[in-house]
Amino acid sequence: MATQTVQTVQTVTGPVDATRLGRTLVHEHIRISYWGEEYDRSYSQWNRADAVATAVDKMAELLDAGFRTFVDPCPIELGRDPELYAEIAQKSGMNIVCTTGFYTEHMGWGLPPYWRARDPEEVAEHYVAELTEGIAGTGGIRPGAIKAATGLEVSDAERRVLTGAALAQREAGVAIITHTENSRNGDVQQDIFESAGAELGRVLIGHQDEQEDVAPIRKLVERGTFVGVDRIGLEILAPDVRRAEHVSTLVREGFTSQVCLSQDHICTMTAPRPPMWTPPEARERRAAMAKAIRWQVSERPYTYLWTDFVPMLRERGVTDADLETIFVDNPRRLLTGA
Repeated sequence: MATQTVQTVQTVTGPVDATRLGRTLVHEHIRISYWGEEYDRSYSQWNRADAVATAVDKMAELLDAGFRTFVDPCPIELGRDPELYAEIAQKSGMNIVCTTGFYTEHMGWGLPPYWRARDPEEVAEHYVAELTEGIAGTGGIRPGAIKAATGLEVSDAERRVLTGAALAQREAGVAIITHTENSRNGDVQQDIFESAGAELGRVLIGHQDEQEDVAPIRKLVERGTFVGVDRIGLEILAPDVRRAEHVSTLVREGFTSQVCLSQDHICTMTAPRPPMWTPPEARERRAAMAKAIRWQVSERPYTYLWTDFVPMLRERGVTDADLETIFVDNPRRLLTGA
């Protein structure tokens, strides 16, 4: 009798059978930190116990709504904390997948200078070591995917790091999940990955929410990648009505099997101030918006996507079968290649 191969996904608490992934959010965050925030005189050391309690509560909300897997593609240098994720996974019962990979060089948010100087092969070597041996200092916790990112313009260093991500994907056989700034350069990311031999069917081009028209998203899926409409609820960036129109259009056009939805929501933000510079003339307006921003980014229930956005899709003809494909089948195929 032939032996059946069991597909698994690496989570922070070990490999999980792909059949147990269930409904999955592909781009969410437990904690985000920024370089240098600890030097701010108004910074107060974040409380780990509080962060765990907040995240466990949010995971309970998601579990009650039928979600079983939570992918946190936090870049290495933005506060990635695999041991924190493992504690939350153990206490909540949620499957949590973390990633290896650096962030965009844009605005100095990420891509440490040391790694900007590396060749793609050196980047790939580091990623593969984390994927196969475990993240240093964690007792062997392994990522289940690779994070890649570009800014408003794709820098030479970002090109090298994205090429390294493609090389690592070829060797380790995992998914790549990307960040695009303002929904730009998804096509450039595809070009870089393709030229380096990546499997485009295991790539999710993220943050396509800010596209005013569905045409650029359509071009991405026509090349075989997944696309992420994965900042749902962040109406400080784009209206959810437009997101719903884009998703329903892609479904009607036959691209349901390449769409992934998520919220880019953050359980805990440790920075005492915003990570981007605000012109003096805009600071009063930003201060007035601060409460709405906090609500959308980190305080709103994690179930918003299911309780508020999914009904918008249903009103536009998206069926339960389509939703099963988007939330269950697509993440499973992205993460396993099955």
